Amino acid sequence: MSQWHESNEEIDMENLRDEELKNRIMELNDNQLSNIKNLSYYYLIARTLKLIKSIENENILDGIDDEREKRIIFESFHTIINSFKKFHGYMEEEEIEEESNIILDTREELYNLKSALKAYEIEISYIKELVDHYSMKKMIVSEYENLDINRFSVSLLIDRIRTTLENTREYHSFTLIVSNILSILPFRMSKNRYFDVVRTTLLRNLGGLPLNVAKAQIEEYKKLFDSRLSGDYGITFDSFFVQIKRFRNMRLESKTEDELEDISKDIIKLIEEINRLSLFIKDLGIILNRLIIIYLDKTGFSKNDHIRDLYAKWKVYYEKRDENLLNDLMENCNGQIERLELELLERANDLEKLNKKLIGKLDSLDEDFNSKIIFTTKVLNYYNDLNFASKELLLADKFEMADNNYLFHLVDNLIQYMNRSISAMNNLERKLRMRRFLSSLQLPFENMEEFFSYIEYSLDGRVTAKEEIMFSLDMANFILDKYSTNTSDN
Repeated sequence: MSQWHESNEEIDMENLRDEELKNRIMELNDNQLSNIKNLSYYYLIARTLKLIKSIENENILDGIDDEREKRIIFESFHTIINSFKKFHGYMEEEEIEEESNIILDTREELYNLKSALKAYEIEISYIKELVDHYSMKKMIVSEYENLDINRFSVSLLIDRIRTTLENTREYHSFTLIVSNILSILPFRMSKNRYFDVVRTTLLRNLGGLPLNVAKAQIEEYKKLFDSRLSGDYGITFDSFFVQIKRFRNMRLESKTEDELEDISKDIIKLIEEINRLSLFIKDLGIILNRLIIIYLDKTGFSKNDHIRDLYAKWKVYYEKRDENLLNDLMENCNGQIERLELELLERANDLEKLNKKLIGKLDSLDEDFNSKIIFTTKVLNYYNDLNFASKELLLADKFEMADNNYLFHLVDNLIQYMNRSISAMNNLERKLRMRRFLSSLQLPFENMEEFFSYIEYSLDGRVTAKEEIMFSLDMANFILDKYSTNTSDN
């Protein structure tokens, strides 16, 4: 039997009195906090060393043409290093608060940069989809124009999709199949019907979520549909904006296959450049999250002999850039992180069970107990934030739920945003954006029969060209082949 299971079985919760239950929770809570702080510290030792190397040796900032954004990133790097060094000295409460505010402000500036890059990633991906559309159009005419479509092909495909979904037990795979199929179908839906599907799906999917989480998700959906209307688009990272605008102004429909291929390569190069910078900023954000954690309880952080020794070696590397010392520190920290993560997982299971038991046994909890649990939740939010989320989402009140009226208002606001956006688009771009958004929703439509009806209508020869139908059939079967292979392997 694993140690994890043994630990869970050791807790005889039924026989614990209320006060004993609270004490047991606080003991586990304190252990978890200690592990998270130590994990954050070891992470900072390792990641700041790699960060120094990236900035100095890999010249990661050299590819940034925008001086303001380059300065923000470089100053963020210095904030991280300086704050980490300050952490090891004595600080008054006011100094700790001031330094924490500097870290939080730096995090906000970097988040704004990441958000702008995300907008450019979305918009250049739509242009890439337009290029692919024109390339595909030239290809499918030559490949399918002399072939005849089997009149039973659409029915056979729907039966195959139905069977694949019925045999898919894992929820994530189920939703992914639906999403992938929708992403390759010709978009055939009226605007009113489309907005009805979007409204119904979002009201279902966002129901029961905390208010701030629902609001943040709606903002993400707005960016996904059209990022050009977001505040920093065209202002932050102006060089990317100029390049994307150049691609957008191209008359793609008049380009040859070779010209489209060259344009596609240039777009991929730009996407890689944006992604590289976005990942680097995300890494900086995660480092700042760990700095926030150790500063949240600086006075309670225990600097044992091992930690003091690590920091002494860190300072030597910072001053001398000794590569052997770097490797030694990385290996040491990675080993500690692996050990503490196992302990964290083991204790988390126990803590969850005790918390559930406490909720069932006590009508009210004292203020001190509540404040400690809330503090741990705050620390965990920063620790678990591996995608560098907005502060609004991180600090969301999980108990303030969105009521149905407000949720309807949020969804309606999104639909109005989408409606304004598509009014300025040509027919092709409108269809591509509406299709991608539909495929991004978690199980759109009221039920699976509506989904199958939509497939049938999208592949109806009366509304869709023969060549496009045949191409979509091949793409759909290719997707299903992959899932059939995975199912048979399992």
